Amino acid sequence: MPIIRPATLDDIPAISEWTRDTFPWGDYIPHVLERWIGDESGRVIVIEVDDNVVAMARASMMSADEAWAQGMRVHPDHRRQGHGVAITDSLSDWSREQGARIVRLSIEHWNTNAQGQVSKVGFRPVCDWVHAERAIGESSPVPEGNGGKRVPPPERLRIAHSAEAEAAYLSWIGGELARAARNLFQVGWRWQRLTPDHLTLAARNQNLLEGRPGWAIGEFDDGTYAVDWLETAESDARAMVLAIVDKAAEAGAETLEVMIPDVPWLERELRRLGFEMHPLTVWARSL
Repeated sequence: MPIIRPATLDDIPAISEWTRDTFPWGDYIPHVLERWIGDESGRVIVIEVDDNVVAMARASMMSADEAWAQGMRVHPDHRRQGHGVAITDSLSDWSREQGARIVRLSIEHWNTNAQGQVSKVGFRPVCDWVHAERAIGESSPVPEGNGGKRVPPPERLRIAHSAEAEAAYLSWIGGELARAARNLFQVGWRWQRLTPDHLTLAARNQNLLEGRPGWAIGEFDDGTYAVDWLETAESDARAMVLAIVDKAAEAGAETLEVMIPDVPWLERELRRLGFEMHPLTVWARSL
């Protein structure tokens, strides 16, 4: 009889063993399990069969009424036995107990198996996104200027004061990007509703950027400059993307990653500037 229970640190070696090669590039699960299990804002749940852990997933609270599900994995020898449905239902129950009224997750467009599985338990697609990335500086196949040298664009982004947060939010909430995003934004591959407080916090951390083409939240870490949110207009899209590329180059990044709602005019400008595009969808289930 399968046992559904919270994961413990003792489960890490076993789970790491059968999640190491989930995808052609490997898997991130072995690298985050210890942190996830110790995170009090979330819960890692496993299914145990005959003393062996055969499935896992994690849920975490994004706000008082929003939960996020991720990291669902089933042992290759135990698939198609209902474990995915059981663990998804268990995560939803936990999220509801914490006060969540909705739980969301994301799935890449190529992963049709996962899409079919979550649709069986009541998840529905909410909005499409694009994860765009490209190399920066000497590693870039698209030189930023003559001879590959960095040439600052006409429009620059600078660190915004917290007083800019309200203006940025009001511009975004009534615009096309917010409509396409269903008022969501992402941080660390998890999505939630954007509020003015998120922009104020970004400003206090010196991660909110502003300039004539718009606003963005950008952060440099370990060689990568990541833009989790941006606001601009179609007429300013090229200037905005160029300014973001310049900001990443200024930070000394090797890679630039931008997460955007799937809006054709913004995607077009990213493609023109050498970004690789990886589409995905955010799904949601009411609790």
